[in-house]
Order: sequence, then structure tokens, then C-alpha cells
Amino acid sequence: MLDEVNENTELVMSLQESITSYYPESMDEFVGNISLLLPLIDNFTKIVFFVKDEQARYQLANRTLLKRCQLNKHADIIGFTTEEVFSHHQGKDYMVQDMKVLREGKSIVDNLELHSYASGQLGWCITNKLPIYNSNQQIVAMVGISVDIDEDNERVLRKHARLAEVAQFVRANLDQKINVAQLAELANLSVSQLERTFKAVLSMSPLQFVQKLRLEYAVKLLANPEISVTQISLHCGYSDHSAFSRQFKQFTGISPTQFRHAYLTPKS
Repeated sequence: MLDEVNENTELVMSLQESITSYYPESMDEFVGNISLLLPLIDNFTKIVFFVKDEQARYQLANRTLLKRCQLNKHADIIGFTTEEVFSHHQGKDYMVQDMKVLREGKSIVDNLELHSYASGQLGWCITNKLPIYNSNQQIVAMVGISVDIDEDNERVLRKHARLAEVAQFVRANLDQKINVAQLAELANLSVSQLERTFKAVLSMSPLQFVQKLRLEYAVKLLANPEISVTQISLHCGYSDHSAFSRQFKQFTGISPTQFRHAYLTPKS
């Protein structure tokens, strides 16, 4: 499993390096050249890859993205925006994110997100979105790459005693304030060593790991309608309801209450 994580990471790093050093004359030229890599990218089932034009419309998408959106062929997604492909709230937030990249040239790097798809699948991933410039330094397209984070962290952590101890501590103290320096001391590592180890083993930073466990616990508690969102925020280590709601929406695109109704409330 760790070999697969490393393969995914190496592919993403290689793609990003190649893409950011390439200056096409137009979006069509870029899509034409990148499409040659699609058969290779399609072999990596835990990577979502896409290219969008200046209006944030899909121009290229790999097989994994099509499958998760329950689409059969490229023609079903080409020319559409995220608002038209994903659920209303999440699609709208993705669109805002896309336009920041395309209008302001602001790259999104190693962003932890909880995605939901038309299939009903929920999954954590690390997302990167990069603007593509032509030789005149004008943005002509955008590339998005999301790498799944394995849900079975326990299986991976069994091979890494220091990280397993950190993970156990975090799970036992989700209702408390936790900082990276505290975790590094627990693992008997420097902060930089802990950061590198987490990235190599789990494909995320220690802070992202803490955030992920908090949000997973929040989703579990949201399934119980008798627990209020305010109570959940305290159980998950947030000082107030609004701070919890802001971060929850940052990761999922919707508020805790909207998430509860959309994904956890039995449909009649």
C-alpha cells in the first residue's frame, strides 16, 4: 500500500513539474498534448485529473473522475462546469475556487478536502489546482490533480510505531487543543522530521491529519440527530460553533447542518 502511495505521489510531482514548466500557445494546444498522457493517468485509480478552460469548463478528465461522477464518456463532462456536474453547494464552492486560480493566478497546493460524488461516495483527498500560462504569461487553462488519502490509516500506521503513537494520542484528545510541536515531542522527532515523515507515509501534514480526524469524528456525530452542531463542535476541539462550521465548510463545501440533511438523514 505504501508503494502505491509513493507511486501516486511521484506521478503527481512529475506531472506538476512538467505542466508548470510548459508554456503552450493556446488552451487547445495544451489539451492536445496533455491528452496524450491520459492513458497513463487512467491507470492510477486513486488520482483524479482534469483540465479546464478559462471559463472553468472541463476540457479533459480522467477515467476516475468520470466514474465517480457516474458518467460514461468524456462527452458527458466536456464543456460543463463543476456547478453543473456536482451538487449545488459543493459545485458552487469548487467554481469559486476555480475562478481564483484562473482570474488571480493563485495556485491551490496540498489542500485537504472531503469530496462527495454523484455515486454517493465520500472520500478524502489532497488537491492541487494550477494555472497554465502561455508564452505571454496569460492564463489559458487550469489543471487539477486530487490524490485519494487511504481510509485505512491503521493498516499503514502499524508499520510506523512513532506515527501510530501520535495517531493514538490525537484520537484520544480530539476535544483538546493539539499543536504540531506537541506531536513532534511525543514522537521524539523535530517538527521538520515529523512533517516529512507524515508526508511520506500518509501523504499529508500532521496538521492535516488532526483536521481529518476531527472532521471524521464530526461526521460520525452528525449521524446522531440528538446531538446538536454546537455540542459536536466542542467534542471535536473547536472553541465555538462558528469556527467549527467555517472549517467544516472549507473541507466539504457545505455547512454541518446541510451535510447532515444531505448525507446522513434517511430519505423517505
